[in-house]
Amino acid sequence: MDQIESKLNSLDLKIPPPTKVPPDVKTPSVWIRLRGDKAYISGHGPQNPDGSIAGPFGKVGTNSVSVEQGYKSAKLAGLSILGSLKRELGRLDKVAAWLQVRVMINTAEGFTKTANVAGFYCNQKLA
Repeated sequence: MDQIESKLNSLDLKIPPPTKVPPDVKTPSVWIRLRGDKAYISGHGPQNPDGSIAGPFGKVGTNSVSVEQGYKSAKLAGLSILGSLKRELGRLDKVAAWLQVRVMINTAEGFTKTANVAGFYCNQKLA
């Protein structure tokens, strides 16, 4: 086990297996595309630890999805990305840096707490 995966385990964060999607859901044909020493990562959604797509579904800032639930979904999406990187690279320790992170959040009109939802990407130090 590499250093990053050990750190994830110590934080009780589990990398999910490949995404299990229902037959009617379309996903990218390639989740990670390597070009030289860079990895281009397609959009990922939240996954449960068994690989299934995680809910809740809806817009953050409505009665159906709270900020806390949005934060949890962002965390699960981040773990999904790490899972795809591990499968593509073999080890997460091969990742030297993040050059750019884009977070997309489905929000209600007027919602202004997107930084609170995307906080998982900004606050975790893994190595």
